[in-house]
Amino acid sequence: MIVANKQLDKVRWDERVLVEQPEGFFFLLSWYLDAVFPAWEGYVVGDYEGIYPIVPQQKVGVNYTHMPFLTRSFIPVGFNEQTLAELRTYLSKRFSYLQLAGLALLAPVEKQTRRYQVLDLTDFSLSQCSENHRRQYRKATQQGFAMDTSLNPEALISLFRRVKGAEFTHLKDADYQTLADLMQTASRGGVLRQFSLWEKDILVGAAAYLEVNGQALYLKGAITPEAMKAGGMVYLHVEAMMALATTCTRLDFGGSNAKGLGDFNRKFGARDVEYLLLIKNSLAKPLAWLAKRKFG
Repeated sequence: MIVANKQLDKVRWDERVLVEQPEGFFFLLSWYLDAVFPAWEGYVVGDYEGIYPIVPQQKVGVNYTHMPFLTRSFIPVGFNEQTLAELRTYLSKRFSYLQLAGLALLAPVEKQTRRYQVLDLTDFSLSQCSENHRRQYRKATQQGFAMDTSLNPEALISLFRRVKGAEFTHLKDADYQTLADLMQTASRGGVLRQFSLWEKDILVGAAAYLEVNGQALYLKGAITPEAMKAGGMVYLHVEAMMALATTCTRLDFGGSNAKGLGDFNRKFGARDVEYLLLIKNSLAKPLAWLAKRKFG
């Protein structure tokens, strides 16, 4: 059944997520969903034996759903063959346009194979990084950077907008506010880790991670071009990884389908994990084309 956000037993919901801990479980946690899409609903089977988040949206009279900003995939938790089939039927009947990532919930669909990277932190050391990353790290150590771990989401977001805003023009004010809400929520919950790089009392780099249940998720980071050339981003990540390795066994780099970013992550020793992006468009032409353009 569908349970409205305010009626959900979010303690029970999160217990199920953390017991199962599927790939990308961070994106299923109730507090994470509350921050990135406050109007989400829960598809609940029985006494929370099965759970799946529903993100209902409407535009130009079309009911649709897709992965919200700062999420990657939703994996159904606790479903069997029958309840999974019922979930598929529900999604297909409720939404005319669906763009979801995770298990094969939709058919027939357009499928796109995507990937992200994960890094085993169990025995992480600089020696497992590529020769180029090791060289970048050594260069940065000679630069005189100062590092601190205080939490300052506003400073990180401001730096990101300043050095990346022109590249990420698709991000609007609302998206940056969503990121701020998520980081502040994580900070209040004691699961936000932030590492900041300074040069002569000027913030030149910052990276934020979530640490939940012995696993870490890279959330967002930015660095000035000058600090990047001096090896600052590699240095920032390596220092963070060594700190996180004391309490975490794995680092999820988040959405890293872009080749350049994927290559950068793999040079730390990370491996690829593939997943499916599924698109189902049951609208009649020409509305089907318009919907794909607006929602896809």
